[in-house]
Amino acid sequence: MNIFAASKEIINQLPSFALPLFYKFTFCLVTFIAIRMLIASITPFIHDLCKKNELDYHSCYVLNKFARYLLIIFGTTIALQNIGVDVSMLIATFGVTGIVLSYGFKDIIANFIAGLLVMGYKHIKLNDYIKVDGHEGKVIDINLRYATLQTEGMLVFVPNIVLYTQSVAVLNKK
Repeated sequence: MNIFAASKEIINQLPSFALPLFYKFTFCLVTFIAIRMLIASITPFIHDLCKKNELDYHSCYVLNKFARYLLIIFGTTIALQNIGVDVSMLIATFGVTGIVLSYGFKDIIANFIAGLLVMGYKHIKLNDYIKVDGHEGKVIDINLRYATLQTEGMLVFVPNIVLYTQSVAVLNKK
């Protein structure tokens, strides 16, 4: 007896509900493997894109994470829809949750968007000596929420919304 005949016999002995579940599970597994392979293949592309456009490490990291999460959400949505979950209700639930959370986290979101703009425009860079909001110091880090200034003996964390909405004096460019 060859392997194909044995597998056909095993499949015929399965209960009627098990075969569709097996196919759905297999499709979900293949979907997740395909998404992982797509993420693995797109990561070097994003890295090359960042290098070509001379983006700093943080910008490249954020872009890479955003692409990963977007692909994972896309793959999970396809897999859930194949299983039989009503994805439209799930998307509506996430939409309402997003509105509520965005209102609650409006300052964090404002700093995040301002951080993307500050890093994108590159008016303020690492090692610049700046003066903003009564603080003066050397920029030692810029991330998505705040910029870190090294002053005389202390660190000052300036929210990105302040860097984006208020006047910033760049005292010397390095």
